[in-house]
Amino acid sequence: MKINKKIKIIIITAIIVSIGLFSYNKFKSGQTSKPQYQTAKVERGTLIVSLSTSGQVAATNSRTVTTTASGVVKRIFVKEGQAVKTGTPILEIDLDLNGRQKLQSAYSSYQSAQNSLKSAQDKIWSLQSDLVNTKNIFINQWSMLSPDDPTYIQKHNAYLTAQASYDNLQSTLKQSRAALESSRLSYQLAGATVYAPISGTVSAISLTPGMILNPTSDSSNSSNIENKIAIVKTAATPAITVSLTEIDVPKAKVGNKATITIDAFPDKTFTGKIIAIDTAGIVSSGVVSYPTTIQLDSEASGILSNMSASANIITNFKDEVLIVPNSAIQSNSGDTTVRVMVNGEVQNKTVEIGIQSDSQTEIVSGLNEGDEVVTSVTNSSTKTTTSTTTSPFGNIRGGGGFIGR
Repeated sequence: MKINKKIKIIIITAIIVSIGLFSYNKFKSGQTSKPQYQTAKVERGTLIVSLSTSGQVAATNSRTVTTTASGVVKRIFVKEGQAVKTGTPILEIDLDLNGRQKLQSAYSSYQSAQNSLKSAQDKIWSLQSDLVNTKNIFINQWSMLSPDDPTYIQKHNAYLTAQASYDNLQSTLKQSRAALESSRLSYQLAGATVYAPISGTVSAISLTPGMILNPTSDSSNSSNIENKIAIVKTAATPAITVSLTEIDVPKAKVGNKATITIDAFPDKTFTGKIIAIDTAGIVSSGVVSYPTTIQLDSEASGILSNMSASANIITNFKDEVLIVPNSAIQSNSGDTTVRVMVNGEVQNKTVEIGIQSDSQTEIVSGLNEGDEVVTSVTNSSTKTTTSTTTSPFGNIRGGGGFIGR
C-alpha cells in the first residue's frame, strides 16, 4: 500500500507539471505582435539649412614686422599695444659685419635698379618720337599705295618695327619699376632701422635692447629668411579660412551667414559671413577643395592666427513654414508620403516638401499645423487570452479512476 501511495504521488505530480507546462506554452502562443508608433506634431517655425566645415583663423588683419639685418638690438621705439602709422620706426639695430655687408649689397642693387629705370625712361622718349614720325610718314605719304607695292611694304615694315620697339621698351620700363621697388624693399629690410609696414597696433614684440639678431643668410646659404620683430594688427575683425568640398561649394555663396566656434573658446559662438570663395580650388592627392574666407562680425580679444575653428554656413532658411522630422518622410514610386495618426488609426497622406536640413523637412502642402505624424514604428508583445484549454493527455475524467487499476 505504501508503494501504491508513492506511485500515486509521482503520477499526480507529473500530471500537474505537464498541465503547467502546457498552459505556459499556450500562454506564449497566445501573444501577438502589435505595432507601437512614435509620433511628432507638425510645427510652424524657422527651418535653417547649413553645412559644416572646419579650418583655421587667418592672418588677414595683421602683418608681421621682419628684418634681414643682423646685429645687436640698440633701441626699441614702441611699446606693446601702441598705435603706429605706416613707416613708424619700431627698433634700431647696431649692425654686425655681416649686416653691414648685406646693407651695402642691397644699396648697390637699389642704385643699379634706379639707373636701369632712368635709362629706360630716357630711351622711351626717343622711341616714342621715332614711332610718331614713322607712323605719320607712312600714313601721309605711302598708305595709299597698293599693299603689294615694294615701297608700301618697306615703309609699313618700318612703322611696325618702330611700334614693336616702343612696345618692348614699355614692357622693359614696367619690369624696371618692379625691380626698383623690390630692391628698395630689400634695402629697407637690411637697414639698421626697422619700420612698421602698415598702420595698426603693435603686439608680440619679441626683442629687448641687447638681444642679438643672427644673420639670415650667408655665402653658403642662399636662403633669405627674415627675423621676426613684432606684429602690427589692424582694426579689421578676424577671419577664418575653411575648405569646402566639391559637393558643398555649389551650395555656398559670398554673403552667406555663418556661426563659428573656436577651439580655444569652447563656451563662445561667433557670427560672420562669407567674403570670398576660391572657385579655382586646390587639388591635393587627387582630392579637390575650395578655400573659403569667413569674416567675423565683431572683434574678440585673444583670437590669434592659426587657431583651429569650425563653422556652420547657413545656405538657406525659411520663416513661418510647416516642419516635420526627416524620419516622417517616406518615398514610394516617386510619391512623397507621410503617415498621419487620425483617431488612433494610421493614414498615408501624399505631401509636397520644400527645403531640408539634416533633421527637418519643410511641408509645402498636404498637412496642417498640429497634425500628428508617425516618425518610427516598433513591435511589442501584447498578451491575449483564450476561453478553453486542452490537456496534452486527452480527456481525463478523474485521476483516481486511472490510478485505481
